[in-house]
Amino acid sequence: MAGLVQRNAAPRVTELLSSFRVVLLGGARQTGKTTLVRDLLDLPGHAWFSFDDEAVLARASDDPVGFVEALPRPAAVDEFQRAGRGFLLAVKHAADRDRTRGQLLLTGSTNYLADRGLSETLAGRAGRLLLWPLSVGERLGLRETFLDRLFEPTSWPGRAEALPRADLVRMLLEGGYPEIVTEGLAGRQRRNWFEAYVHDVVSREALRPVAEVRLEAELRRLLRLLAARTGQELIVSSIAGDAEVGRETASNYVTLLEALHLVKLLPAWSTNITNRAKRRPKVVVVDTGLAADLCGLGEQTFAPVADGTAAGALFETFVITEVLKQATWSERGVDLSYFRDRDGAEVDLIAEDRRTGELAGLEIKLTSTPIARHAKHLMMLRDRLGSRFTTGLVVHAGSQTLPLGDRIWAVPVSALWRSDS
Repeated sequence: MAGLVQRNAAPRVTELLSSFRVVLLGGARQTGKTTLVRDLLDLPGHAWFSFDDEAVLARASDDPVGFVEALPRPAAVDEFQRAGRGFLLAVKHAADRDRTRGQLLLTGSTNYLADRGLSETLAGRAGRLLLWPLSVGERLGLRETFLDRLFEPTSWPGRAEALPRADLVRMLLEGGYPEIVTEGLAGRQRRNWFEAYVHDVVSREALRPVAEVRLEAELRRLLRLLAARTGQELIVSSIAGDAEVGRETASNYVTLLEALHLVKLLPAWSTNITNRAKRRPKVVVVDTGLAADLCGLGEQTFAPVADGTAAGALFETFVITEVLKQATWSERGVDLSYFRDRDGAEVDLIAEDRRTGELAGLEIKLTSTPIARHAKHLMMLRDRLGSRFTTGLVVHAGSQTLPLGDRIWAVPVSALWRSDS
């Protein structure tokens, strides 16, 4: 795959620029933020600044007010979080004086929301969006509408599209970082890319103030342990024991890795009806290619004679992250979570409509032959919630679209990006 990839979040960024004075575009390094911003704004060179340039960062840090006042309008600033709260305060004051929309687009590779001081500085003045690695639809030139269709049970009867097993495995192992996808990196080239990427993010972002080899090694080890648990509940004490660090240290590292957009903590869903719900989040590595590399997984992981546990976890991560990506541009605002009660009944992904409170659930199974038993926890949740539960889907690796019960269907994974599945 070569050439420019159209990002499905682009119209959403344009919408935010027309609605807010400042727009914050977050996301991990190498997800294409810079390319997207340059394409959208078509800025001259003098209107683009990066705080990865130490000289530019020094000017902004020494005199944030003067730096912001001197910026042309519109302008873009990359890695804005490196300049700290002083820079954002200057942006806030400038936005308060001039209420023109679309003045500044700030991009960053760490989650500024993790810093309460930074997140509160621009409250009410800035629109926010997260740019993920490429979705399957973006790779195919499609704008996915899965979340818009999810709450309509009549959307699911239709033609099924088979996704060859080899293509699915390739997608899982490749992931969605634009450079890997567009350059077709594989084998040793891909392994080298991921190794350099993790080193770059951990050493340059996480440990800038305290570049200690020991801390970097601990953080990288913890990231590998989380990758081995992708799709599972986060039990910090277990992670701490395996990493041989204290529980508080492990918790802080997890928070840092989420702020760097390397992992995502999916919250547990509950309601008064399901008052036995557990509260631990589920940890998900944000890219299946990264997770596979960290765990040393390859095509042999998906062989018929393989254990299947790691392959199943990677497939679940793939489906969850594809839905998380689509949530950034979906017309329907949703909150995403998962459900697991104390008896072990689990629904892998819950989507809740923020406006109506309607709920849909996904069970994710790496199987080509879905059966009613795969939907038992969806049926349990449907029976508890009644009419509030609109749709349950068993997302699988086969080609069949099958009814499994009232409001519950088995659909192929291609339903995530093909509206006729």
